[in-house]
Amino acid sequence: MAKGPRFQHLLTSIGVLRHPCDLDLLLFFHRHPHALLTSDRLAAYVGDDLNQTARSLDLLTDAGFLKRSQNPTHAARMYVLQTSGTGWLTSLIDIASTPDGRKSLLDAMKEASEAEASLAESTQSDVLRRTRRRTSVS
Repeated sequence: MAKGPRFQHLLTSIGVLRHPCDLDLLLFFHRHPHALLTSDRLAAYVGDDLNQTARSLDLLTDAGFLKRSQNPTHAARMYVLQTSGTGWLTSLIDIASTPDGRKSLLDAMKEASEAEASLAESTQSDVLRRTRRRTSVS
């Protein structure tokens, strides 16, 4: 499957996804939209370490794709996928459900992350340069 504008457009729609674990969790919750699990068990199911799984869960929750129970007396939490108004999910699942499609999506996510990092670095360099100019002029 060739990577191209279709993937970039899709990633623009779901721009919060930056790590393979983000995608793996979204696919997991698509298959299991209501899941009662511990974080350890969920990390084992998606094949990532616990810290990355926690970061990805936070990202998906903050983005509004996932709701999770907040019951401190239980180790397991109820996770519920929130998909209302997200027509891109069907396209994402179709693409990510094949090995080639998943690889293409991950490549596009990596490119987007690298572009973001490059832009952030460039912006930071510009700010430092302006600060130095102001300091040397004063």
